[in-house]
Amino acid sequence: MKFEISQNSLTNISAAASLVFAFEKDQSNSFAVLDKALKGVLRDAVRQENFKGKLGSVLHVHTHGKILSGKVYVLGLGKKEDLDANSLRKAFSLLAKDIKGRTGSIALEFLSKSETKVDILTQAQVISEGILLGSYEFNKYKSKDEKEKELELAVFAQIDDKNKQDVESGIKSAELFYKATRLARDLVNESAAVVTPTALSVIARDLTKENPEIKCEVYDRKDIEKMGMGAFLGVAQGSDTPPKFIYLEYSPKNPKNKTKLALVGKGITFDSGGISIKPGDSMMTMKCDMAGAAIVLGVFSVIAKVKPDFTVMGMIAATPNLISGKSLVPGDVLRAMNGKTIEILNTDAEGRVTLADSLSYAVKKGATHIIDFATLTGACMIALGQDITALFSNDRNFAEKIKDSAKLAGEKVWDMPLEEDYKDLNKSEVADIANIPSSRYGGAITAALFLEAFVDKKPWIHLDIAGPAFTEKAFDYGPKGGTGYGVRTILNLLKNW
Repeated sequence: MKFEISQNSLTNISAAASLVFAFEKDQSNSFAVLDKALKGVLRDAVRQENFKGKLGSVLHVHTHGKILSGKVYVLGLGKKEDLDANSLRKAFSLLAKDIKGRTGSIALEFLSKSETKVDILTQAQVISEGILLGSYEFNKYKSKDEKEKELELAVFAQIDDKNKQDVESGIKSAELFYKATRLARDLVNESAAVVTPTALSVIARDLTKENPEIKCEVYDRKDIEKMGMGAFLGVAQGSDTPPKFIYLEYSPKNPKNKTKLALVGKGITFDSGGISIKPGDSMMTMKCDMAGAAIVLGVFSVIAKVKPDFTVMGMIAATPNLISGKSLVPGDVLRAMNGKTIEILNTDAEGRVTLADSLSYAVKKGATHIIDFATLTGACMIALGQDITALFSNDRNFAEKIKDSAKLAGEKVWDMPLEEDYKDLNKSEVADIANIPSSRYGGAITAALFLEAFVDKKPWIHLDIAGPAFTEKAFDYGPKGGTGYGVRTILNLLKNW
C-alpha cells in the first residue's frame, strides 16, 4: 500500500475511484465540487439510496466517464460536531473493508478547517492508519483470488507546499504504527507450530541487524535455571519445546531522560491449561496467549524510528503450557527469581506465574517504570467485554499517561482497582502466595494483585488484554483474529513521554 501527494484537484487525478464525504445533515466541500462536475449525480444518488451519512457507511456511485475516476465513493462521517481523530480513523478503516477487492486506487481531499477541528497532520495519520488497518488480512494459507483487486494506492489531492511536510509526517507515522501492529497481528494469527519460543527469539534477534540502538539476549533452559527463574521453568517443564527468555533493550545514543521503561509481554505460545486442562472449545484460540509478547516485538520493530530519548527494555518468557508426565500439578511449589514462593493450585493460571519472573527481571535490570501486557483472565472479559482492556496501576500519574496514549490510538482502557483487602485471597497455606485466589469473585483484580507482588513497588501498569487481543468476529479495524491491540498505545506513549 502506497500513499502519494498531489497538488491536483480530484477531477484531475486518474485514480480508479474518487472519495468525498457526507455528514448526517450536510455534505463536504469536495462532495459539492464533484457533484457539480457530475451534474448532480451525487445528490441524486444520495436521495435515491436514502444515504444518511452514518459514520463508516459507503455509497458507491458510477461517474459514466464524466471525470477521470470511474467511480465515486461517498463516505459517511456521522454528525459533524462529533467528528474527531478516532472517528475519522474508524470511518476510513470501514471504508477500506467495504471496498476491499473492488478497486486498486482512490483519491481524496482532506477536510477543511470549517468542516473539522482535526488538523492536517493528524488527518493524514489517522486516515492512512485507518486504510491500512482496515485493509489487513492474514491470508498466508489461503488460495489467492486473482479477480480481486487490492487497494494499492491512495492519493491525497490539492496538497500545497505549506501542508506538504505535515502530510508526509502524518503518513510516515501511520506507516510505522501499522508496520508494528501488522507484525503483532501476524504473530498472533500464525499457528503455534510456527510461532514457537525459538521463532520469537529469532524475530527478536533479527531486530538488531539494522538497528544498532537495539540489543538482544536470548536465554535457554540452562541459562534460565542459573538465573533463578523457577516460576517460568515450572510452567515450561511440561513441554518438550525449549523455552526461551528474551531480553531486548533500546538505548538512544545521547539519552536526555533517565527513565528506564520495561515492557513485559506474556509469551505463552499455546495454552492447553496444563493438567488443569481447558475444555476443547476454550482451547481453539489459545495460540493467541502470546499476544503480550507480540506487542513487545511489534513496538521494538519500529522503536529505532520512533526514537524515544530514554532506555526501553523488553522481556518475554516464552513457552507453551502443555501436558506431559513432567507437567506441574496442583500443590507444587515454585520459587520465583525474587525469592518468593508460589503454590500452584491451578495449572491454567500459568501466565501470571511466568510473568512473576519477567517482572522480577525488570526490577533487577533497573527499570524505573514497568508495563506488562497479558491475556490473563476471563474475569476481565466478564467485567468489561471483549473490546476494553483492564488497567491496573500503583501509580496514578503513570496510569494517566497510558490512558492519554490509548485515547490517541482509539484503543479502549478502563481503570480497575487494586483492592488491598483482596490480597488475602491470594494467600497460600504453604507458600508466600498462591497462583489462584480462594474466591471465584474479582478474578481480574486478584490476578493483578498477584503480579504486583513482583514489581518491588516500582511504578507499574498491568494491562489485561484478554478481551481485545483476539476477536472471534470481524471488527471495525480488521478481520477476525489477532488485533495488534496495545501496540499503537505504547508507540504514542513513547512519542509523547
